Amino acid sequence: MQPMKRVVALSLAALVVAGCGGDEGSAPTTAAVTVTTPVADTTIATTTPPPSSSSSTTVVATTLPATTTTVPTEDLIKQAVQDYATAYHLCGEKPAECVPESFTAVQGRSRSTVTDFVNGLMDEGLYFSADTRGSYLVAESTILESASEATAVFCVFDAGTVLGPVGPDGLPTVVNDQILSLRNEYYLFYENGWLVGEKRELERVGEGSHCPPAA
Repeated sequence: MQPMKRVVALSLAALVVAGCGGDEGSAPTTAAVTVTTPVADTTIATTTPPPSSSSSTTVVATTLPATTTTVPTEDLIKQAVQDYATAYHLCGEKPAECVPESFTAVQGRSRSTVTDFVNGLMDEGLYFSADTRGSYLVAESTILESASEATAVFCVFDAGTVLGPVGPDGLPTVVNDQILSLRNEYYLFYENGWLVGEKRELERVGEGSHCPPAA
């Protein structure tokens, strides 16, 4: 029997796709983000008066030129996948409040797949537990295909639980609590920032934790 949290009405692996969609958006001039941070420096100037006068200390504030920090494109891509995974789980927790447009790319099939998935959860009365039981993702590789397309492979430790209607004991039914390790490939598009457009499962590593430790 396949894991319910990936089968429900669609499946967590319903984002599996054959390949990366075409790029219909305009490519950014640069994929890195520059963050400007003003830096203030305070210089303490001490004035020594004649012996007959009392000493005094003058504080002079000097503003130095702002410094800039550039975030590498690779880090932005990795963060985009992490953000996607977080938003996806929140959609599973509260399917009725899920807004796929807020975290998926226009290009690719993730937006429609996530929409169908959460509709299936609502039809069956299913949802994700808020307790992820330590689930996490670890980046294995990232490839910048062009200025507006990228791919990334992550090892996913999935320990989440799918819950269903309340049982005779007054508690939600545990539909699936299987713990798995997977390797997923994500296709990202630059649309005013990197967003996941498609995802496919490369390998089901096995039950339990088989991913490297989270950074």
